Amino acid sequence: MKSIPTLKPSTFKNSLMSDYDRFYLDRKYFDDFFIHDLSQQTYKLKLPLPPHRKTVHDLIMLTNGEMVKSSGIDNFKVGSNSIFLLPAGQITTTTNISKNIQGYYLHFSDDYLLRNLNFSFWLSNPVLKIREEETERLKYLLFQLDRIYRQSFNLDLIKAYLNTFLTEIFYLSGSERGQKLSNSEKIVSDFKMLLSEYCKSEHGLEFYSSKLNITSNHLNKCSKMVLNKTASKVISEVLVLEAKVLLYQQKWNISEIAFLLGFEDPSYFGRFFKKYTSHSPSDFLKMIDLSE
Repeated sequence: MKSIPTLKPSTFKNSLMSDYDRFYLDRKYFDDFFIHDLSQQTYKLKLPLPPHRKTVHDLIMLTNGEMVKSSGIDNFKVGSNSIFLLPAGQITTTTNISKNIQGYYLHFSDDYLLRNLNFSFWLSNPVLKIREEETERLKYLLFQLDRIYRQSFNLDLIKAYLNTFLTEIFYLSGSERGQKLSNSEKIVSDFKMLLSEYCKSEHGLEFYSSKLNITSNHLNKCSKMVLNKTASKVISEVLVLEAKVLLYQQKWNISEIAFLLGFEDPSYFGRFFKKYTSHSPSDFLKMIDLSE
């Protein structure tokens, strides 16, 4: 049983949007591709969005305004002349969107890619700041994508423009951050991928370091260098995030939640949760009730 849901776009639409334009969002291709001009009132989100994963890659390019997004356990403020790219399967939330927002949102499945792209590159830092002239060039490509999506949905043209856009931003991300990840960044990126898959069953640092063929000490050093926190702390923070989501849903008692997260002793889970939140699970549930 997954604690943080993995949503198809159609499920996301039905559960986390309060209103939407059915002409654009009820299309048969919606689960694989969608683009939206953020200045148009095509839909309304139920902010703040709860933690979730998506089956598709999410991309936002802002030309004005700002929003607060998360990738995994880290929060990011996305401002004008910025791109936020979230690979499929990564935990995310959206807590705030300014009223003067402008730019584009799009999601796409792997079926729309014309070549293999390594999206794990974006896990450590999903925000790319771009120059004004780069924004104008990229905005033109997204304008064309949006026009084709709304008017004709020519699949070949959509794939052509999408892959041209992705090639451009992958090139820019390389020139901005260095042509490739450092060894430490690559290790941390692979660690995060493993953690998203195994966090509920494997809590020990040794499991992840063994999977990565490095020592636990080296994994901690890499994490400290890249994230300014140890890998052990990252594991704990992800577990706490998963626990909060389960508690918010109020479908299971605390003992059941402990077992869902791989804790054999509910008492130990309670102490673990309080250590990182300053609240016991039962007190956290009371806080949820009071906020409603």
